Amino acid sequence: MEYSIGIDIGGTKIATGIVGREGNVLSKRIYPTPSSTNKEILELLTETVDDYIRIATEKGMELVSVGIGSAGQIDYKRGKILSGTVNIKDWNNIDIRKSLSLITNLPIYLDNDANTFAIAEHQLGSGKGVDDVVCLTLGTGIGGGIISGGNVIRGRWGGAAELGHMSVNFNGPDCNCGSKGCIETYASGTGIANRMKEKLRLSNRAEFTYYKENPHLLTSKEVFVWREQGSIEAIEIIDQTIKALTFGVVNIIHTFNPSMIIFGGGLAEANSWLISEVKKSLETIGMSSLVKDVELKISKLGQDAGLIGAAYQVWMDKN
Repeated sequence: MEYSIGIDIGGTKIATGIVGREGNVLSKRIYPTPSSTNKEILELLTETVDDYIRIATEKGMELVSVGIGSAGQIDYKRGKILSGTVNIKDWNNIDIRKSLSLITNLPIYLDNDANTFAIAEHQLGSGKGVDDVVCLTLGTGIGGGIISGGNVIRGRWGGAAELGHMSVNFNGPDCNCGSKGCIETYASGTGIANRMKEKLRLSNRAEFTYYKENPHLLTSKEVFVWREQGSIEAIEIIDQTIKALTFGVVNIIHTFNPSMIIFGGGLAEANSWLISEVKKSLETIGMSSLVKDVELKISKLGQDAGLIGAAYQVWMDKN
């Protein structure tokens, strides 16, 4: 069996492993994402790849590639990070392919982490056997990946499918992309927390005092808990989240005419009922001929999807 080294670079952690073509993950390791310089990350990647090559040689595995998925804007053709994410310091204009080529002659693939998520779900997960799939990862931010006719849609150099930055309200909250009212400002973990912080600033309720005094500690998890407890403020925030997701999904369906939309990321997996609420709302809006038959599903591969998809780029490229 062929194997590929997979690396999934996120804002808080880097997941690595040796991945078989059937999606089995061997020697999986997870590291905190180095926070000081890009040099630290590149050194970690180099050491990890070198070690996995040694392990594969010892075990007689046939390694065919190194595949990497990373947050940020990726030049897929040149194997470079063009602009990174606020969660990773100094993660701009990084030539990962050049760095790793110094230690291995294996083909090196690099793509956006939402694209690698989409590859995994299309090849081995909830979208297996479905040629037109759109994926949304709901976490700290919102990522998008599009499979159309069985192929990844990347655009001119790899920057396509920034679906989290599709605006659903031109009078909405400022987004870090420079626009307003992006889905990410409503339905990401960061967006939910930020909008709740604004509610707390205007509230005098005793149960909010701790987070009002320590807003940097507030996350979306607290907002969901408060919603369950009946907090009017939290209920309003999450209702807005559902509406923004719904209209975002309608825009996606109208644009790409997919058979399926797959949701992943920590926020979606921990609150799968959100997707059920979006599905109910879809019954009342959108062009019926486009919307009615679209399936909404949660990721089958879960937290390993990005890692598996990163490794799987080589086989996707051969298909």
